[in-house]
Amino acid sequence: MKTGDFLINGKTGMLELNSFLESYPTITIPKRKKIFQAIEGASSQSILDENAWDNRDINLSIVVRADNELDRTMRVSALVSAFDTAGYIDFTYYGEPNFAYRITNADVISQARLSRISYWTKLTMKLSTQAFKYYVPETFYKVDGSIELFNKFEYPSRPLIVTSGTTVTINDVTYEFKNPNGTINIDCDEEQQDVFDDSGVIENAYDITQKFPKLRSGNNTISFTSGKIYPRWRTI
Repeated sequence: MKTGDFLINGKTGMLELNSFLESYPTITIPKRKKIFQAIEGASSQSILDENAWDNRDINLSIVVRADNELDRTMRVSALVSAFDTAGYIDFTYYGEPNFAYRITNADVISQARLSRISYWTKLTMKLSTQAFKYYVPETFYKVDGSIELFNKFEYPSRPLIVTSGTTVTINDVTYEFKNPNGTINIDCDEEQQDVFDDSGVIENAYDITQKFPKLRSGNNTISFTSGKIYPRWRTI
């Protein structure tokens, strides 16, 4: 990836959006979600930890190249449209080409011409971003009985599992799911946590008291009937 380039929702900044990053993005470290409670008579507070993180902020300054006023209007519009979505989309930039941030536009976008005689325009935007950044390119591993995967990051990942069976065992913990049609997809992402097939979400596919699998930091042993697993490696 060239200096200044970026990738937003599958579109390249330099080639498709006639744009480049003026400088490195400013990216905050996400805050861990904790609730502090007073302890009567004590000089400290108790902590209720949610084992989760708030969104982080990314601030961007992007320059749009243009040769005339129509060019400028059309290209600014195309760039804004690339970031303007209802949900989260992937953003990768040249400084971290092997990681994708899941972002959404969170504030007013400001624009300014670089000079009175230039049609080049700088856009400044603030993005709200999920706490984790994801290792790319995403890959999958075939499973036909048992495999071992190593998570080199310090944080557990939430995989996508495709299987023709009804049980999945990870690190000696067995998870059970209904499989009415032959092949199911088990989405372990904290925001999703569903079991679905080609027809859609499978109702009552698992015991609601059962947690979804995760891949811990370090070695993981995965066992299930033939299928594949997308580990979705991630880190802060």
